[in-house]
Amino acid sequence: MNPNTGLDGWDRRALVALGLRGLALASLPPCILLDPTRSFAMPAEGDPEIEALVRPETLFAGIRRPISDRKELEPRIAVLEKACGSKISGPLTHIFRFDTPVEGFDSEIGFPVSEPVTTEGVTTHTLRSMHFYSAVHEGPTDSLRETIGLLYRRLYEAGLSAELELVEVYHDRNLERPAESRTQVMASFLAWPEVYREQLVRALGNEKARAIWQGGERITPYTQVDERCAWVAASIDRLKASTSVDQQFDILSRVALIRPQEDVMQYKEVYAREKDMAAVFRAQHEKMSKTRFGSFADPPTFDGKVLHVSKPPYNRERYLAAETQTDRRKAYCFCSLVREASDPHIDPIFCYRAAGWARQLYEPILEVEFERCLITHSILKGDPFCAWDYHLA
Repeated sequence: MNPNTGLDGWDRRALVALGLRGLALASLPPCILLDPTRSFAMPAEGDPEIEALVRPETLFAGIRRPISDRKELEPRIAVLEKACGSKISGPLTHIFRFDTPVEGFDSEIGFPVSEPVTTEGVTTHTLRSMHFYSAVHEGPTDSLRETIGLLYRRLYEAGLSAELELVEVYHDRNLERPAESRTQVMASFLAWPEVYREQLVRALGNEKARAIWQGGERITPYTQVDERCAWVAASIDRLKASTSVDQQFDILSRVALIRPQEDVMQYKEVYAREKDMAAVFRAQHEKMSKTRFGSFADPPTFDGKVLHVSKPPYNRERYLAAETQTDRRKAYCFCSLVREASDPHIDPIFCYRAAGWARQLYEPILEVEFERCLITHSILKGDPFCAWDYHLA
């Protein structure tokens, strides 16, 4: 079986690209609803209502092993129900994680629990706090893709970047009559304004951070992309005017999606074995060449002092066919804020966010902390791709 297909017809790479009613949202352990004030367009008739919520840190007992078919979950669920018993404190939950080196789908099925479960095969750990778009899907699991697709479309309409976690919470799991099932689908996203504010305060202190972040309190998870983009552009201009290049890198590179440790470790092992960054670049190229991303837009290099890195295009086929800079931007950028905005005018230092994603990989490999990074190319200033140089001390 092709490891990238299965699971009700989903393609694993397609899920990564997407980002990856009252019943469930009225009683949502372990979730907290965000302010429902929104600027969404009215939903199409028949679309489920979408809410933004925060999952607080949650003690979770689960079985995490790859799957290629949902039928593989049934024996695991039986084990979990027996092992967790009276410690269960919430509904059965299925978590997909992306950008991890597994065959098939990286799957964890389990329950929120009141205390750790120590049975063999079941692991108890704490799920980190995350932000989600959420909708209740009514019907069988083989039609979940419709609701999942809706969530990611709405995320991108708001210029939000999808985190690498997709969650299904089974509030009414009816195996005898699947059409009567109710599943809460949750697509994670990076809460950029909040994380940005935290990094501003950390690096610059409260007063300076408040001045740079002004207006951010009006940005909600439902703010649409062009309005969000205008605020980001103004805030980035204020950041640039009052900080050094090194401070800009320090702040913005920490406002990035969290890279899975499993992804980091596979390349760290390559470097430990080969003692050569070229071997790491080859391994990355081999992996990406099997996806729609292709490979780096500009090949990475390392001379011992400067590490030069670029991003692959979001959609290589569209990128290579692009005839205008707008078409190129929309095909190249993983950042949905830049990709989906009608006409973004954001200073290129914003691309330190992309450098932050790569930073989480290369710092552990080289066992250094990058203190200086210079953006050499940016789609935001008319270049055909984004690239940067990390300068090692």
